[in-house]
Amino acid sequence: MKTIRMLLAALGLLLLGFLVGKLGLGEILQNLSVMGWSFGLVLLLALGWHVTNSIAWGFAFPADAFRPRLVSLFMAKLAGDAVNQLTPLANLGGEPVKAYLLRQQSPTSRGLASVVINKTAQVFTGLIFTALGLSLVILKWDLPQSAPMSVQIGLALLFGAAALLLLGLWRQQRHMFSSLLGFVRRLGIRVDFIERRVAKAVRIDDNISSFYRQNKARFALVLFFHACGWMLGAGETWIILRGLGQSVDFDIAFLLTSLTVIINSLFFFMPSNIGVLEGGQVFLFMTLGLDPAVGLSLGIVKRMRKIFWICLGWLLLTHLSRALGRPDRVDGDLVVSSARSGSLQTGLH
Repeated sequence: MKTIRMLLAALGLLLLGFLVGKLGLGEILQNLSVMGWSFGLVLLLALGWHVTNSIAWGFAFPADAFRPRLVSLFMAKLAGDAVNQLTPLANLGGEPVKAYLLRQQSPTSRGLASVVINKTAQVFTGLIFTALGLSLVILKWDLPQSAPMSVQIGLALLFGAAALLLLGLWRQQRHMFSSLLGFVRRLGIRVDFIERRVAKAVRIDDNISSFYRQNKARFALVLFFHACGWMLGAGETWIILRGLGQSVDFDIAFLLTSLTVIINSLFFFMPSNIGVLEGGQVFLFMTLGLDPAVGLSLGIVKRMRKIFWICLGWLLLTHLSRALGRPDRVDGDLVVSSARSGSLQTGLH
């Protein structure tokens, strides 16, 4: 797995190098030099959506349960996101790590249930965000260069598949952990290992089910704060484009951000979406009849922002792990939840 991830990262870097060479290094550097102090505002907006997502996660805990402090949620979120981006776990490791890092403040079963609920809300609002972006494509189809019919059909099919997947996950998630253990048991894999964890799996499923039954208002708040995070992502795109000297309307920035979610989700297996993030911006700019060099510059600025938060996340992971013990310890809960959280991974930011 590690070798595959390294090969994928190398391919992503090759793609990025090809795009820079094709579009011109000088023009890219000139665009980036225009950004100047606007990059600080980009980091501030990113801080905003990290905070709103952390608030959303806090509301994923039941009203009658102890909720970790916002600072703890924020730190665990950044640490888990860093694990998702850089480790050879195909985006499976970061979500359960978030719950693991909070185990001194909340039982692991409760923490894992909150992670599932929070990620479900993130995916659901992301789907709505993407649907609004596709609606903008229809409403603004008089853009300089319309996308080919194959692209239109592909986007529609992808959105439909995502909607069906989300519906299936929504219907199954209340019994996901126990169902997963039952499936593994039928395969005859480590039965003794499974039997010791059936009770924990059932407890996690019960926590998820009871939350939806008893905390509908809190789940609405989870959805609301994730929606705020998506809008801040669109605001970031608009600020970057303005910083690059481009006079674009906010709806174009919204459209670009929502379609980027689809592209990043398609290539979830690429480490940190290297090359895909930048290449996706070039593709979208070409499709919309905009300057592809500006699109590549936009992707590079987002890459710089991502590197900043990944580095901060790893620092926080080191800090939190020293208080908790070994950060890479994987117990039964983490193994099971990895499969669950990985299925909900999206292309956010």
